[in-house]
Amino acid sequence: MKIKINELKELCTTILKQKGLDDSQAQQIFNEYLDGEMRGRECHGFQAFPKFGAKLIDFEGEPEILREEDNLFYIDGKKNLGQLVCNKYVPLLIQKAKNKHIAMMGIKNMHSYLMPGTYARMAAENDVIGFIFNYGGWKRIAPADSIDPFFGTNPIAIGIPSKNFPIVVDMATSKIAMMKIRLAEKLGQEIAEGCAIDKDGKPTTNPSEAMNGALFPFGGYKGSALALIIEILTKTMFNIDIHDETKANRGFFFAFFEPSVFQPIDEFKENVSKLVGEIKESRRAEGVS
Repeated sequence: MKIKINELKELCTTILKQKGLDDSQAQQIFNEYLDGEMRGRECHGFQAFPKFGAKLIDFEGEPEILREEDNLFYIDGKKNLGQLVCNKYVPLLIQKAKNKHIAMMGIKNMHSYLMPGTYARMAAENDVIGFIFNYGGWKRIAPADSIDPFFGTNPIAIGIPSKNFPIVVDMATSKIAMMKIRLAEKLGQEIAEGCAIDKDGKPTTNPSEAMNGALFPFGGYKGSALALIIEILTKTMFNIDIHDETKANRGFFFAFFEPSVFQPIDEFKENVSKLVGEIKESRRAEGVS
């Protein structure tokens, strides 16, 4: 199926405005889904819009600043969509990081954005290194050597400034992103082997069985450890009950700092670009173009 971007924009923003968003808010939500689609991340594109872009709108007013200092924000998201909260406060956090060299922000009671990499990239494009962790929502990952889901998929994003383009890491701590499983289910496809188990702990490539069972963490016990740390930083740290699976009751942690405190920013960005260039010049594995 093909659709023109302007037609898709009209369709999505109309739905969002019917849900109570204004023109600017609807445009912000649409832009992130379009960004995911255009970056080739179909699982984080418009296939997710019906479930995550429109259905989760149940906000309780404007986000509230619970605490603010020179290099700190603590925000109650009031069940707003993550894009609306972060598009307002991440630029302010970047400015705090530039004023004080380092700044952090915690957000609770907020529906997720689509990709934490969106805001890690925003930091990097403003010459700030950004670390972002968020609770993935719902129990999905079985801890190492267990068959019971316990951790969320708990994404991590890191943005690093570079001369040519930002370096952005954006990944779940599960072996496969939940969005990819949802997309496979929609398309009637199987998922890769070794990523999930069914409710009885048996290996499965069936996406429906995987969603009713558990996902493996990436990297075995190492990924399990990282999922645990993010769970603590994004749930326990905000005093959210570990058994609470309310869709909006998620925690988000941002830590931004200036690399320029250690060397001039232009020099740092040049060195990052050189590093990437050398990696791209390394010998390719057989069958890799």
